[in-house]
Amino acid sequence: MFSRRLRPILTLLSLVTLILACTTEEDCSLNGICSSNSTCHCGPGWIGSDCGRLDLVPAARWTGYNHTNYTDPSYLGSYGNSSWGGRIVQDREDPRLFHLLVDQFRNGCGLSGWRPTSFIARAESRNGPQGPYVWAQNTTSSFRHNADVVWSPADDKYLLWAIGADIADPTSCKSISGSQFPAVISVSSASSIRGPWTPFRVAINGTNPAPWPLYEERNKTSQITLAAEDLKIYAAPQWDGNYTRINSPVPWNTTDYSPTWTEDPFIWRDKRGNWHALAHWMIDIVEHDGRKYPRTGAHMFSRNLAEGWHFKVQEAFNSTVTFTDGAVETFNRRERSKIFFDEDLTPLYLVSGVQALNSKTSFTLVQPIGDRWHEYEKRLGF
Repeated sequence: MFSRRLRPILTLLSLVTLILACTTEEDCSLNGICSSNSTCHCGPGWIGSDCGRLDLVPAARWTGYNHTNYTDPSYLGSYGNSSWGGRIVQDREDPRLFHLLVDQFRNGCGLSGWRPTSFIARAESRNGPQGPYVWAQNTTSSFRHNADVVWSPADDKYLLWAIGADIADPTSCKSISGSQFPAVISVSSASSIRGPWTPFRVAINGTNPAPWPLYEERNKTSQITLAAEDLKIYAAPQWDGNYTRINSPVPWNTTDYSPTWTEDPFIWRDKRGNWHALAHWMIDIVEHDGRKYPRTGAHMFSRNLAEGWHFKVQEAFNSTVTFTDGAVETFNRRERSKIFFDEDLTPLYLVSGVQALNSKTSFTLVQPIGDRWHEYEKRLGF
């Protein structure tokens, strides 16, 4: 009698095991190895039965770039120095100095006025990559947004990417139509993260730039790849060359209000040569009538830059953040996410633009990933 009752349970467990079993590294999201017993062994920074979820650990309060409490009598709005994501850069001469290139909104204007009040600012931290970061300089004037910066070893330069165009400083926080600006991604260069930066040069039509130089020690090429909205991928022989679309439409639909509706890609190539992308996943907008939380992160991956991309319809991270003080907060929005890596491309920190529920202010949050970040900071003496 007992064995007869137990049999359905054992059958169900066997089915679950079969479903979760891996046969290829794609079953492990190219973030792990499929072992001889058909189980995914995830690389550092990734968790889950298919290694498809970032191993986010508690974040410290007021790290990142959070100056939403700043006020100034001349400001046009009451939302402090709101910002929206950024890219961490370790100083090439002083390894204990970290820079953060962020989209900031001018004159106390909030996220809703990002167009045209957004500009790119550079902040600094001497407390490690988590920050807190303190404003150092305005890198651009308005209107520049979607900031991303990479070091190009082939050119011995920093490359700064953005959308927008140079305009006079806005005199109000009012949002204006995107039709008033060209839908283009532009790039600038500088030998120092502090500038001076060359005039922006249009690279492609599009939005949400995600660059990655193709330089390697074994292949010291000046070629560069550039992803844009809907994971359209372009390549050029050098950063200021002509860009050509190299991938066909992705095998999943990224049109508005589909289950795989995404924006804001961030791409990288791991140490095994596989390609990955994070994106802002808008599934809750689709399924919950415009709600923007909590499922906000998607992970895509491929062995080949130009084809074979996979999209698992599951969250890679969400907008709920646990803090080191024990508090747990679910943010209304968590977007423009990027990863800061160790030298061997192990993920160390997730950098995101966040906006609290029932708030119009926004800031840039830095959250550690896994446990390698402890070793990284210890190595630097923090």
